[in-house]
Amino acid sequence: MAEQIDALVAAAIHDAKNALMALDTQLGEIERRPASADFAAARATTSRIAGQLAELLTLYRAQGGQLRLAIDDHDLHDFIDDLLTELGPLPAGITLDVERSAAATLGSWAFDAYLVKLALLDALRNALRQARAHVTLTLQAAPQGGICFEVADDGPGFPAAILGGENAASTQGTGLGLSFARLIAERHATPAGKHGHVALANRPGASFTLTLP
Repeated sequence: MAEQIDALVAAAIHDAKNALMALDTQLGEIERRPASADFAAARATTSRIAGQLAELLTLYRAQGGQLRLAIDDHDLHDFIDDLLTELGPLPAGITLDVERSAAATLGSWAFDAYLVKLALLDALRNALRQARAHVTLTLQAAPQGGICFEVADDGPGFPAAILGGENAASTQGTGLGLSFARLIAERHATPAGKHGHVALANRPGASFTLTLP
């Protein structure tokens, strides 16, 4: 019975995610009509919920030993372009600066673009909600090898509990996105056993760093 319930939960999450993605596509067609702030907010909400369901399904599969990463080489300029396109319009009064000059040197990198994009979208959306006026996205080479994506904002910073390693719900969310990002980072590994990781800090606003080996 437990296995049947698990299968039903996974199927329900998958179906809900697909339905939301279909709705997002339909909203994209409607978006071609005259601009509406309410419409933009509705589409952002559907995208966020679809992302959360995809994260939850990934965590569920990982727990059952069924998660397989699709590692492939990706041009970093193109990846960031895709990331920003999927992020969509920014909230009123918030600016986003993107520093990707390192992409010219790094060129391409091997990683699961779909899962890494989900993790970064979650970090960016959280930063945009918490920022007072400014968010930055930075791509750079990691000091000890690999690549780093950093999302930083000028908001109040992470709560002390989250910096202490807890995933408890807070004003910044349920903790689902952080658990997902840590899982995806850890699952990216080299043959020598070097794994990716996530680091959080307040500088004084929140800084989220995803490092891939």
